Order: sequence, then C-alpha cells, then structure tokens
Amino acid sequence: MTSAGVLAADLLGEACRPGPEVDLRLETVRGLAADLGRRLASLAEAADDGTSDSLVEAALACADLATLATCNIAALPDRGRPPAAAATHLAAGAARALAALAEAEIGDPEDAYAENALRDLRSAGWKADLAVRQLGEAG
Repeated sequence: MTSAGVLAADLLGEACRPGPEVDLRLETVRGLAADLGRRLASLAEAADDGTSDSLVEAALACADLATLATCNIAALPDRGRPPAAAATHLAAGAARALAALAEAEIGDPEDAYAENALRDLRSAGWKADLAVRQLGEAG
C-alpha cells in the first residue's frame, strides 16, 4: 500500500517538472512531493513489519500528499493536470487502505495510545476524502 503513495509522489513530481520557465511554486510542490515520497519509501519498510505506528504515519503522509496535489492542480500547466489528479486519487486511496490496515493492528481501543492513533487515522481519512471532493469540484 505504501508503495502506491510513493508512486503518487512520483506522479506529482513529474506533473510539476519545469517547462520553458521556472515556476517557484511548482518547484516547491515538486520538492515537497519528493520529500513525502522519500518518507513513504522509508515507512514502506517499517510497514512491511506490520507495525501500527508506521501504518498510521504512512496513512497521514498519503493524505498530505493527496492534499498537496489537489491544492496545486490549478497552478499546473495543462499537461500536468492529469498526472496530478491521478496522484490525488492514488494517494487518497492508499491513505484509506493504510488506515484500514492500521486500525486492524491497533490493540485495545480504550488505551490512550490507541485513542490517539485512531484519531490520527480518522484525520487521514477525512483529509483524503476532502482532497478527492475538492478535486471533483475543481474539475
């Protein structure tokens, strides 16, 4: 699942590649996408171990990536919009899937750690859903 987030980061980075003129906003988005991709790649190894911590972090990172793509799609040149839209959907789907896996791994829901983790997972799902809704409204 986390590898889907890495792919989404690559798609967004490619969508923001410079054209004839350099756009500092798109360079910044490209850098942020690359950072999230590296973070997700390192979390992929930890997530393979099935630890709920890494799954929660990966879900949050994918939700952030979906939001980043959606919030910047209007600034992209026409050629970059389809890959950015795909990145939004891919990252949002990965966030939801990772959240479901993490929820299954979390122990006693009455535990303080579990309550915080579940809150983070709800946040990731909400952000992912919002990014997809905003994409639909923009489009």
